[in-house]
Amino acid sequence: MYQQLTTLIFDLDGVITSEKKYWNTARLTVWDLITSDSYLGLKNYFDECDDFLSRLLLAGEKVISSQFVYELKRRAVNSNWDLTFFVMSLHLLGILTAVKANYPETWSSILSNPLLVKEELARLRNLLQNNKYNSVMSNALIARFWEETQLIAGTDVVEYVSSFSEKILGAKLNYLQPKGDLWWLCYYNFQEWYETKGSGVLPDDDTVLDLGSIRSVLENLRDRYNYTLGIATGRPRNEVIQPMSKLGLLEYFDQKRIVTYDEVLEAEAILSRSGNSQKLGKPHPFVVLKALYPEENVEVFCSKEFQSLDRKYAAYIGDATSDVVAAKQAGCLSIGVLTGVFGDKMADKQQSMLKDVGCDVILNSVLELPMLLGDIP
Repeated sequence: MYQQLTTLIFDLDGVITSEKKYWNTARLTVWDLITSDSYLGLKNYFDECDDFLSRLLLAGEKVISSQFVYELKRRAVNSNWDLTFFVMSLHLLGILTAVKANYPETWSSILSNPLLVKEELARLRNLLQNNKYNSVMSNALIARFWEETQLIAGTDVVEYVSSFSEKILGAKLNYLQPKGDLWWLCYYNFQEWYETKGSGVLPDDDTVLDLGSIRSVLENLRDRYNYTLGIATGRPRNEVIQPMSKLGLLEYFDQKRIVTYDEVLEAEAILSRSGNSQKLGKPHPFVVLKALYPEENVEVFCSKEFQSLDRKYAAYIGDATSDVVAAKQAGCLSIGVLTGVFGDKMADKQQSMLKDVGCDVILNSVLELPMLLGDIP
């Protein structure tokens, strides 16, 4: 089955690099947007004490639980910006539901005089500054959202946030649209925490396993067994090149076969100029196909006929359902690994999640690749 393999394309987070920094960045972003006086200003929403910022990385399960992340990954949503947007949207929806019930005049003003999202958060802050709203108020809504999205995946889940909020509130709020004002507020704040504000609070990028062991496997796969190695990730390019260089891992990958979120945005812009609004982030197979065909035009990657070609000479290694779906739609072998940040407690769930979407083979980690491929040193 594996003799014809010549090319191995890797996702990064949960496969080679740890997702902990990204998840903790999402937690800091949501915490900031809800508790900071610059935004909603609900100081005790997450029951924090005075030194909560320094403790947030330990108490982060309260802000964004591993179960929440698992539910998104199970629905083939794997973007940390989308994760941040989902959490913020659902908590904000719980808060707006309470405002509608308890402050009808303000609710009427929200509907008749819609504001940009930062101004809307300021309006809510002025109204609610003496209220003791708590995160538990949104638990029932979050559970209902998971119940209603069990049978959809990918961009359909992201788009459902808007219709779900309209159903709950009986009104449409434009900033809750996919890539609306709230999404971009989450995006810019996430990047600010990741790149600057989190310095000294967030740890540096790390690997999911011992760095030396990962380096040895990549070196053997490339030099001893002559595989071509590539990367297909949702990370921005600078968040691939810099940390992977610092870790001493970038050199093992074919530089032409490193595909990032930058290439996704560039390709989407090309499509949009011809009136095509298709989204190319995973689970769309674009990043995998681009790593296999670096010089091909984006329009070709959107062709179902091209996607359906057999490419069992290539494997895509990932840890999430979006990775499996992208691999299958690209005609590649799908190899799943269980080194995501879920940990031992959720390893069984992660394995079931990968099996349910048709993953061809599941390994504990990339360290088992040489044995799988029949090249045991």
